[in-house]
Amino acid sequence: MNTPIRSFQIAALGLDLLHQTRLKLASSLLLAERMDVTLAAWSGQRVDLLVLSLDHAASTAALADARALGVPTLLIARRFSAIARGELPHGATVRDINEQLSTLLLRAPETADVVQGTPLLMQLARHDAQPAGLHLLQRGGMTLLVDPATRSIALPAATTLAEVAAQLDDATWSLTAIDAETFQHQYAYRLPQRHSFEALFFCIARHRPELMPAPAAQASLQLRQWPDLSADDVPGTWLLAIARLHARPWRATALASACRMPQDTVQSLFSAALASGLALTQDAPVPPSPPRAENNDSRFFSWVARRFGLTLFQGAAS
Repeated sequence: MNTPIRSFQIAALGLDLLHQTRLKLASSLLLAERMDVTLAAWSGQRVDLLVLSLDHAASTAALADARALGVPTLLIARRFSAIARGELPHGATVRDINEQLSTLLLRAPETADVVQGTPLLMQLARHDAQPAGLHLLQRGGMTLLVDPATRSIALPAATTLAEVAAQLDDATWSLTAIDAETFQHQYAYRLPQRHSFEALFFCIARHRPELMPAPAAQASLQLRQWPDLSADDVPGTWLLAIARLHARPWRATALASACRMPQDTVQSLFSAALASGLALTQDAPVPPSPPRAENNDSRFFSWVARRFGLTLFQGAAS
């Protein structure tokens, strides 16, 4: 599977025409690294990166504002004689700027991958969240709508759930409450895709499992209904585990053993079921699974496999 495209917003201040043009070219080249960049003029807003000419009269105040907001900076100045992280001399080439953008936007893993609390979208999509109107979320070039009443999110036609999951924990998402009439007139044509919260949480469990709350270690779980998923949303190796959870309660260790799956993967499935409200939990011990599959179970699992274009029980003893 391709790495999801990540969206970033860059602001610029004080650049002359030459450097502004080179910044645009350098930003467009980032698409080769699956990075979509939106450029804007700096006006004190929260962005992913500020490109600033220190030779501009307003640079001192802008740099202080950026540092107060925690916005990373790429500084261009005549006084710089060599390239350093976050610093370029005047006359920097498109290649120089491109390399700096890539380095600064994709920060070191130890800082970029730290998850601080529950991402905003996941808070709004919780099964116990109160359905209070429509919520428009925006970050860089990405816009989506959260509709708690219908337990769904609306996305642009070209945006996938995996791309949303890649940016969930970014702190620069803005939230705007809108009414249904505003959505129909201004955003419905821009956000034609609809995905259920169930599909969202199972996608997060697949692509960003570190964001999911860990289920209780000894809890058993059963799915109250089959998740709202398509064949593209779920790896084929998950289907048997989901089918078994749909049939009866399981503990994570027993299900991992029965399906020959890593326990971390099963824990991610449990987390998705809990977050989406599909989980029926039990504290009482669950009896071990029988050593052989009953005919009814076999027929049910085969039906599930056919639905997703797969074949289960290959190589099973006759």
